[in-house]
Amino acid sequence: MNGKISCGLCLSSIDCDDALFDEQAEVYFCDLGCFEDWADDHFEDILTQYKELHLYPVG
Repeated sequence: MNGKISCGLCLSSIDCDDALFDEQAEVYFCDLGCFEDWADDHFEDILTQYKELHLYPVG
């Protein structure tokens, strides 16, 4: 992928080849730090998704 995109948190312009992509939220990030800050802001959404995908009743 060529070109520039904007980080979903800090809005900085970054090369597509250097970006991280969250395919669930469809958001690009310039680095892991921006992703972690974004994840802190979206904790409830992430928790809900995790529970739906990974938790199930045993009995």
